[in-house]
Amino acid sequence: MSVRRKHLTRWLVITGATAVLAAGGWWASLGWAAFTGTMGVPCDQAARFVRAAELPTGTHDRKCTTGQWMSVSYELDFRAPRAETEAWLRASYPDTEISEGCSGADACGSPQLPGRTPFKDRNGRRLADGVNIELDHEDGDVTHVRISGFTV
Repeated sequence: MSVRRKHLTRWLVITGATAVLAAGGWWASLGWAAFTGTMGVPCDQAARFVRAAELPTGTHDRKCTTGQWMSVSYELDFRAPRAETEAWLRASYPDTEISEGCSGADACGSPQLPGRTPFKDRNGRRLADGVNIELDHEDGDVTHVRISGFTV
């Protein structure tokens, strides 16, 4: 075998091995993110899972994640004007009582979700069995909203 052919073979083997390792690392990082609940998802998908209305107008600093270990979970984290947030919560969870002075938040609630377990949407996708809401009122009439939904 010529020297040139040996160099080409070595280069192809190294390049192929590097590509396989990179793809495997990327796949493993996606699996880890799903396992730990840090995989980013569109916020409309997360809102649909927790059975909430479309996010309020003026929403900013959105961060929505999902995870799956023993159950499926979605988290919504965003800021919105206080009045818009209150109207959105009433539209999303009309019978939910929001309590003041919760541990770790200014206000919180746990809506009683209607229907039978397992909850599914019209397309047969699984929806949350339980939802927890945490609200922190910030300066400038802004509310920091954190909602987590999960299956059991």
